[in-house]
Amino acid sequence: MRASLVIAAKDLRQKIGDRSALFLAILAPLGLAFLFSTMIPNQDGFHTDYVVVDLDGGPIAQGLLAGPLQGLADAKVATITTADTEGAARAQVDAGDVDAAIVIPAGFSAAIQAGEAARLLVIGGDSTLSAEIARSVLNGFGSDVTAVQVGVRAALAATAATPEPSLIARLAGDALAISAPIVVSADATADRQASSKTYYGASMAVLFVFFAAQFGVVGLLAERRNGTLARMLASPIGPSTILFGKVLVSLVMAVVSMSVVVIATTILLGASWGDPLAVAGLVLATAIAATGIATLVVGFARTEEQAGGAIAIVALTLAVLGGSFFPLSQAPEGLAALSLLTPHAWFIRGVNDLAGGGGIGTVAGSILVLLAVGAVTGGVGLARARRVVTP
Repeated sequence: MRASLVIAAKDLRQKIGDRSALFLAILAPLGLAFLFSTMIPNQDGFHTDYVVVDLDGGPIAQGLLAGPLQGLADAKVATITTADTEGAARAQVDAGDVDAAIVIPAGFSAAIQAGEAARLLVIGGDSTLSAEIARSVLNGFGSDVTAVQVGVRAALAATAATPEPSLIARLAGDALAISAPIVVSADATADRQASSKTYYGASMAVLFVFFAAQFGVVGLLAERRNGTLARMLASPIGPSTILFGKVLVSLVMAVVSMSVVVIATTILLGASWGDPLAVAGLVLATAIAATGIATLVVGFARTEEQAGGAIAIVALTLAVLGGSFFPLSQAPEGLAALSLLTPHAWFIRGVNDLAGGGGIGTVAGSILVLLAVGAVTGGVGLARARRVVTP
């Protein structure tokens, strides 16, 4: 055991001065995470800006302002400002200061109270989605008003009396003021989707951990070529001791690489990874999986160049399948199912689960799968890699 630690310490000291190792293990994933987070539009949540012009001031207009439109503001979906004239609102839309304008014309409330048709105006800008959301909200409000009017008329008709329009208007206004009997709420902790900054940090960390994990076990092939492996075997050091030392270097490099990305993206980008203990478990399990796969590749390679190229191909292929370059929610159903064969998908799934506020128990399944991947690939890889150190 002591000999393995000495071998690992020697290799780690060398890697500290190896610029290629530092670049692949730390600088590259950090740089790409930063670029993806800043260059790709934020998809963490939709927000729009509306300007509202109330030329009516009547009770129905006030109900629209205090009801659906205020609901958008309370849900932080929209920021709503007001303007005095339609022309001023159009100018704001044209200048790009707001995404859309909503105009409530004069006589709007009176027309509805009289049972006449009434119109609302939506002035759209560059954001088509913002205008469509505004139209949808206004259509929903119109449907509610229509339903109330029909209900009031039907109720009054049952009395076999001829109600006055003012009575219908008053009752309809009272009905609109009643709170909705059913309220749909969303549990924020159930939204298991990491922010874009966390997602890109996680995807780059799990992509480059395979490059970090190669530096220990690939060293077996390099030392065999240089003749240093034969000299180590000539000393009282067994093949298993050398193998353990090299695997330990790969594991430490993998853990350091991912840990630096997690810490740096938290400090520099404001990424939110969740419970530290659960994140640590995910990082360690992913590092073990990456080390196992790297050991497996080295076990079938003849030279360090061949091993390095094969690890790069395996890492990029698994990254594409596992969702390191795009969220799996946007992938076809078949690809989403295939991704479960990759450690990338399980690590990112664990990060998404932690976004909902869960702890170590929430990601226990992901951790177990990652450990199983490391155990299976690492076991086969060690059996194959033993031929490299066996005289």
